[in-house]
Amino acid sequence: MINYLFYALTGCLLGTITGLTPGLHVNTIALIGLSLYPRLPVSPTEFSTAMVGMAVTHTFLDFIPSIYLGVPEEETALTVLPTHQLLLQGRAIEAVKLTAYGSLLGLFFSLLLLIPSLHIIPIAYEGLRSFIVYILFIAVAVLILRERERDKIVHATAIVFLSGSLGLLMFRQKILSTTEVLFPVFVGVYGLSNIIHSLRNKESSMVPQDEYIKVGMDGEMLSSSFLGAIGGILVGILPAMSPSQVGVLMYEAMGSNIRGFILSVSAINTSDAIYSFVSLYTINNPRSGAATMIGKVLEMDYNTLMLLVGVTCVSAFIATILHVKIGKLAVNLVERVDYSRLSVFSMILVLTLVYGFTGFYGLYMALLATSIGLLPILSGVSRTHCMGVLIIPTILYLLKISL
Repeated sequence: MINYLFYALTGCLLGTITGLTPGLHVNTIALIGLSLYPRLPVSPTEFSTAMVGMAVTHTFLDFIPSIYLGVPEEETALTVLPTHQLLLQGRAIEAVKLTAYGSLLGLFFSLLLLIPSLHIIPIAYEGLRSFIVYILFIAVAVLILRERERDKIVHATAIVFLSGSLGLLMFRQKILSTTEVLFPVFVGVYGLSNIIHSLRNKESSMVPQDEYIKVGMDGEMLSSSFLGAIGGILVGILPAMSPSQVGVLMYEAMGSNIRGFILSVSAINTSDAIYSFVSLYTINNPRSGAATMIGKVLEMDYNTLMLLVGVTCVSAFIATILHVKIGKLAVNLVERVDYSRLSVFSMILVLTLVYGFTGFYGLYMALLATSIGLLPILSGVSRTHCMGVLIIPTILYLLKISL
């Protein structure tokens, strides 16, 4: 068992690196690991243990860049706005603690639902897949109509279709892989546009951060995290659904409740990490990069699944400590920096990473996405409409419509 702990800790280290480095996606490291696997002196189970540790730790630590730099990945795209806003209000530690609690409670509820899900997932997989397109239609319609004013409804509709067009371009281009192109697109839509808006408003001074904010356990925290755990299961079984798309539905369910929304999306990410392995076992359909790599080296049986669940628990405990500790260290660093300079630094860092990981085409996609990400800011509508970048291509895919 000591060897499994060693590989779990190795995975936690890799997940910390991927989580804190914008653009270095956990799927990229998983793919590199798979290519190196034949030359590594490790068993399939040991390799899988490292992949699980990495995937779980990543779901905790990838919120740090969203909170402090306003730089999201696909999974954290919708939370970058409320969590970064908490930073600007001097409540960054609250954002750190909420994302930690949400992820940890998402794990807890996922474990409670684990045994029933082994029987429910195969049934739900067949039963729900034919209805998902209608759920997406309803979600888009409700989000647009929530704007209420006629001009805003028109703007929101236009943004959904413009971002959807960007999504079609994103998935149909052949220069970058799907994993690679998601980084510049989401950085542009939710990251760079947010930074430019901050600079435009000349936000130069960082509000002093309250390092002693207490986040207590209450009914709202439990219910929001439970809802997120259910969302993670849906991501794990529904075809073409991602954490961000389920996040859109969560946004509608939570409305303006920022605290509940952050908790739910955090729970979705960690729950999805677990149920991607459960989906591999129950329906042979891995729903994450790490689960896909594990499926290529290991025949998943019940005992192996339980071992990986145990590794998940250990990794989540370590990741929670790392997340809170690193979050507190980041507060001390951010407070010493002029916010406008931090924004400029973030922009330069992001563009450098985009170029480093995806080249000039990635820069082009990031700038195009940024222009679309600025539209809801300038028109005064919700930036969740930009999730059309995933939802519109998904709807067309499910309807088997090719444009």
